[in-house]
Amino acid sequence: MVMIACSVKQSVCEAQITYEHTYTIAPGIETPWVTDLGNNNYKWVMNSFYNDNFSLYNLDHSPYMLNIPLGFSTDSGHVYSIGYITNSLFDCDSTNIEYALMSYSPRDTLQFAVYRTDGTLIFQRDSVTIPWAYGYNNGSIEIHGINNTNAGTKMTLFNFWGDYFIYSLCGTLPTAIKEINQPGSFVKVSPVPSSNGVNFSILSPGNIEKYELIIFDSAFKTLQKVPVRGIKNEINFNPENISSGTYYYSLQSNTKVFQTGKFIITK
Repeated sequence: MVMIACSVKQSVCEAQITYEHTYTIAPGIETPWVTDLGNNNYKWVMNSFYNDNFSLYNLDHSPYMLNIPLGFSTDSGHVYSIGYITNSLFDCDSTNIEYALMSYSPRDTLQFAVYRTDGTLIFQRDSVTIPWAYGYNNGSIEIHGINNTNAGTKMTLFNFWGDYFIYSLCGTLPTAIKEINQPGSFVKVSPVPSSNGVNFSILSPGNIEKYELIIFDSAFKTLQKVPVRGIKNEINFNPENISSGTYYYSLQSNTKVFQTGKFIITK
């Protein structure tokens, strides 16, 4: 048996782990993630919410396309996500890169749109978005808005009045692409323990139901309820006059509790 020990302060150790690159996440920039443009053509994606653009990098982290502008501004009040970045999912012209821009709130101004990276709008429908959910209706059913079938690729859009609209797409969804990957947990709390407040990083379980984060004291008295909108949320809990002790949280919808946990405040 070979055992390898490394100090957290060491920059070099003997494990078979190779450093590649550092991405610095500034405020308003989403954690880098990998997408498949098609035919195993993988790219890193960096989405800048504050600047209303995103960038693509090769797997060796060299720039591929930088500062691609979005179709609308966050100044409009939309909570949005970028997804389905491919060469030929929505049209058959593989010489272009296209992407879906999906807004999730406010619900009366929803929009689903598909753009090419040159700014050309190739599809748009207002008052709809694309469904996704995990553990829907108290079960383990996964819902995705685009699916490959033996009758071609199908896309579902829906509104919050109960209408679902089905479309056929030209291309095929790369099997590596999911609008959201199911996490081991939906909520991450930091720092733990904390001498002040804590930050909740939340990955929403879906967009079909309404979700909220509820924070309780040690007697399970509700201290705060915060709506969870869009895919990713950062919620800070730092009320005045908070005392030392154990606190609890619950991420839930009207039909299901998705995750519970506790955190400690030390003064």
